[in-house]
Amino acid sequence: MSLFPHITQVFLDKVFSLLVPLFLTAAGGNPEAARLAVESLLASYDVETEEEMRLAAEITSFGFGALEALCNSMNPDLSLSAVLRLRGSANAMHRSGHQCQRALDKLRTARKATVAETQAEAPTLPSHPARDDRSSHPAPIQPRAAIPLSRQQRRANEREAEKAQRKQAEQTRRDAMRATRSVCAPVLGMTAPPQQAPNQSRAA
Repeated sequence: MSLFPHITQVFLDKVFSLLVPLFLTAAGGNPEAARLAVESLLASYDVETEEEMRLAAEITSFGFGALEALCNSMNPDLSLSAVLRLRGSANAMHRSGHQCQRALDKLRTARKATVAETQAEAPTLPSHPARDDRSSHPAPIQPRAAIPLSRQQRRANEREAEKAQRKQAEQTRRDAMRATRSVCAPVLGMTAPPQQAPNQSRAA
């Protein structure tokens, strides 16, 4: 059984053909042993897609390339400029390998999050399909826990409550004023002195 069931064989063969030469010397020239080493190394990156496989292959290439450049830079017969070029190349490959590692980590995290969401949304079937006597009596619905309000929401609720209180107080004041006017108006009409006509005053 393949360690990478979601990746096509053609893609795997291409990646192995590029990475196997890195392990041939250590495998004593045995290509099958070198291929097994490559397969084991790539499987350790937990890859499931071709994009993840490509990034894992680049991480492997950059990592071993950096090590080889550092090893070659230790040759005492090399000039200073050649040593500096090899170490600069090793440093560049090291940075590139870390960039590929970060990209691979993001892809794996996103893939696993998608799988977790899919599993959470899938309906769960009862483990015992046999009907139980208690099935005719549904369990009481548990009240939902109150969701705590944020500071802004609490402040907005307080302002709305204060506004409603002010509005109610203003309405009460207006009602009291109208009631007072309706009571005092007849009294004022009865106690006010009668007005004497001007013509009657001059005739007297």
